[in-house]
Amino acid sequence: MENPLPWLNIRLRVALIGLGGLLGSLIFLLLWSEGALTSPSATWTTLENAIITLIGEYPDKPKTVPGQVFQLLLFIFGTFVFGAIVGKFSSFFVTQALSQESRVKPFNDHIIICNWNEKAVAIIHQLLQANRSQPRDIVIISASEIEDQTDLGDRPNIYFVQADPTHHATLEKHRALQAKAIILLADEDTDGPDEKNALIALAVKHLEQTPGQEKDIHVIAELVKLNRHRHLKEAGVDEVISAREYSSGIIAQSALFVNMSVVYQQLLTYSDDTNEFYFLEPGKYPPQLVGMSFCAMSEWISEYSAAHPRNPILLMGIKRPSGEILLNPRTCDFTGLGRDDTLIVMAFQHIDSL
Repeated sequence: MENPLPWLNIRLRVALIGLGGLLGSLIFLLLWSEGALTSPSATWTTLENAIITLIGEYPDKPKTVPGQVFQLLLFIFGTFVFGAIVGKFSSFFVTQALSQESRVKPFNDHIIICNWNEKAVAIIHQLLQANRSQPRDIVIISASEIEDQTDLGDRPNIYFVQADPTHHATLEKHRALQAKAIILLADEDTDGPDEKNALIALAVKHLEQTPGQEKDIHVIAELVKLNRHRHLKEAGVDEVISAREYSSGIIAQSALFVNMSVVYQQLLTYSDDTNEFYFLEPGKYPPQLVGMSFCAMSEWISEYSAAHPRNPILLMGIKRPSGEILLNPRTCDFTGLGRDDTLIVMAFQHIDSL
């Protein structure tokens, strides 16, 4: 029959037997030296004192000199033996904790958010809303401790990591190469948030060049100082977002057209009652659209929407393979849909394909 406790090997058994024999001998010698073997009450009192001595306390002093010596030996025995036992248990639990910490979920197609500020919660809520049908893991990496997590509730697919996102090892450990996108928020606790994001972008760029694992990781960075835009782009950031830059345009248009800000707010908010922009890449729309003019495609999609009234679709523009965006293009700028062009559509819900 297999040993149910394989860790209890022969050496440990011999050691336990030896320690038990030594303990029993010391207690017996203490009882003998105090003359407690002849009286049950004296035996119990001496045993009680022996137990108190073993746990690190020093009870009433024995009456005889040999008893005092044996009690001191018991005190030393208890200190070393119980200290060793506590150390072994502590070592076991620390090892288990470190083992749990070292095991990182094999993330894939997830979103990494580096740094933390007041916009983080709203961004995470929008990401959760946008991926309701197929929940996507969101990993937040921040060098400082994140305290305001209560607004996010107990979400099984949100992971908080306290680590330095500028370190290559941190990004590699949380599988940045397998991420769908990496968001770099402005770390408002640092003197140079744009400079820190540039360092993170350079670390990501280094991972992209890993031999045998070359991959273009999509990086979006929040910009604080407008004159740092070029620094972030040269560091490898794909999209630089400046709230100040966008807000100035929205404010100006709202001054000319009443409630224009509401239009932008709806387009930038994921919900069942608002429209959002979506990309339909090649292969997700019928090949018969290739070569069509923008007007012809709009008519085709209008007929498609009539047959799908629960999620009507509106063609807004085209994205070229180079990244060029054409919104409601003029005939002189767009003659026909190319095979590698992406459709930009507006709809209430996410669209997988037409």
